Amino acid sequence: MTLTATVTAADKADKTVPMGTVQFEVAGSHLLGVPIAVNASGVATTMTTFGTAGTVALSAVFEPATSAYASSTGTLSLPVNAPAGQPGGTEPIAVTIPPSGTLTVTVAPGTVNLAVSATGSTLTATGVLTDVTVTDTRNTYPGWSVSGQESAFAGSGAAAGTSVSADSLGWIPVAVDPLTGGATLGPTVAPGTSPDGLGDAPAVLARAANGSGFGTNTVSADLTLDVPAGSLAGVYAGELTITYLEAGP
Repeated sequence: MTLTATVTAADKADKTVPMGTVQFEVAGSHLLGVPIAVNASGVATTMTTFGTAGTVALSAVFEPATSAYASSTGTLSLPVNAPAGQPGGTEPIAVTIPPSGTLTVTVAPGTVNLAVSATGSTLTATGVLTDVTVTDTRNTYPGWSVSGQESAFAGSGAAAGTSVSADSLGWIPVAVDPLTGGATLGPTVAPGTSPDGLGDAPAVLARAANGSGFGTNTVSADLTLDVPAGSLAGVYAGELTITYLEAGP
C-alpha cells in the first residue's frame, strides 16, 4: 500500500513549497519507516503493509527544514480490508541432512571358565560369554550383524597333543539389557558334532536388519560344551572369535 502526504503553506498567498520531512506513524506512536523528504511538489510517499484487517489510525508528521514554517500533523482513519479471492501459495523449503555416526562393537575382556558337571557318564561344561556391546549411531540405518565362531579346544599339560572339537560348543544368545532399535538375537546353536556347534561356520549372536539397529545393545550367550566321551583329563583352551558386519541382512 502507498501512503501519500502533501504539504502546503497555511497562507494561501504563499506559493512556495515548504521543504522538510514527513514521518508516517500508526496510532501516533508506531513509526512507519524513516522520515521521507518532500519533493518539489510538497509530496512525500512511502510503501507499507498491514498484517490484519480493520481501521488503522494514521498520522503524517511534517518537520520543516527551516524556521519559516511550523511543524504540523495530518491524521486519517484508513479502513484495511483482507484480500478477497486471492489464491494461496506455497514456498518449498528443503534441507539436506548429511550422513553421520559410527558403529562400534566391544567385547568385555576376560577368560570364560566353563564349569564341568556330570550326568551319569556324560560330562557337560557350561559358562556365560562376556558381554558384547554394539553401539550404532549412524543415521543411515544400514543395520548390522554380530557373529561368533569357536576354534578347537587344544589340550595342555597331561592332555597335550589332544583336542576337543569346536563343534562340541553351542550357545543360547541372551540380551543383557532389553534390546533396542529393532535388534534381535540370533538362533540357538546346539552343541554336538558337525554340522552342529560353533566350529563349522560363524553363528549369529545378534543382528539388526537394514533400516533398524540404532542405539546401544548389549548381548551375551549361555555356553554349553558337550565333553566327548573318553576325553583325556587336562586343561583345554580355545578361542571364540567375534566378528561383525556393518550392514544388516
